Amino acid sequence: MEFKKNLASVLAGAYKLDYRWLTISDNQEVRIYKDITDTAEIPLLLNFDGTFMQQLLVVTQEKKQPMIISEILVECCAAETHELYYDEAGYDAKAIQIRHKPNELTAIREEGERYLLTLNGVVKTNPGDWVIRGVNGEEYPCDPEIFKKLYDIVE
Repeated sequence: MEFKKNLASVLAGAYKLDYRWLTISDNQEVRIYKDITDTAEIPLLLNFDGTFMQQLLVVTQEKKQPMIISEILVECCAAETHELYYDEAGYDAKAIQIRHKPNELTAIREEGERYLLTLNGVVKTNPGDWVIRGVNGEEYPCDPEIFKKLYDIVE
């Protein structure tokens, strides 16, 4: 798995969901916040495998806590972020129309593995999974067999 592409996938996804801050505790717990000053906010805990975590620690080792997500994206993986989230022509070229009655959504068939930030936290996709973009711009993976049962591809 490509580290920069996965970092872009998770952090740009977080940013789209209004998360703006990232912290890494001494025991390597990664949390993201919408408003770091809001003491009532319950942050989202992100879990990564050991290899990814070590690479994240290297990238963020000289940054002051809490870190601004947009700065990490620009400094560490701007090209990958653009390719995944802001190149709408590229997305449109890959995406097909699907319907999850009554909503019409878009989905991309994942060729490899990558981390993806969902509303339920970070998940790892498998080759062949569908990555569905929901009605509010959120993304989530779907197993191909479940996809066949729940979605119709719009021609």
